[in-house]
Amino acid sequence: MPTLNLKEIFKTTARFSGFYKIKPEELDLPPELGELKGPVEVEIQIEKALRGYEVNLSIKGSIELECSRCLTPFIKDLDSTETIRLEKYPEKPSISLKAEDLNVFFLEDEENFNLADLIREQIILSIPTKPLCRVDCQIPTLEEPEEDTRFSALKKLIQTKHSL
Repeated sequence: MPTLNLKEIFKTTARFSGFYKIKPEELDLPPELGELKGPVEVEIQIEKALRGYEVNLSIKGSIELECSRCLTPFIKDLDSTETIRLEKYPEKPSISLKAEDLNVFFLEDEENFNLADLIREQIILSIPTKPLCRVDCQIPTLEEPEEDTRFSALKKLIQTKHSL
């Protein structure tokens, strides 16, 4: 898994850029979410900001999902661009979040920033709650079972007996 030492990188430069191909097993997505089809391509730019780092992230790949209506497997392209702030965990035991704090990824360790954790989170956030194979996908209807003609004579006999 790509691990970046942000402290060392930003001692010598104000901006970092990188391109990575991350294997599906390195991202360790929960199997119930879907299965990545091939490596995920990640282009990243990191700049030092006032309270941490600003990350511009581009993710490309594909994932196999199951349609929540017809249960058919289908491939969804992952193609997202995000801007995220990286910050150290707050020192206060409790904080209140503002709207701009929702795009914050908290760092545990600036010297060992695991890029795969951030990519995994962004992929999970990009998967719809109820994935659909097509916008117009319909719930399959059950066909009425054909009547078994072997017992139709017996059924008629029982019905006539009850009507007497």
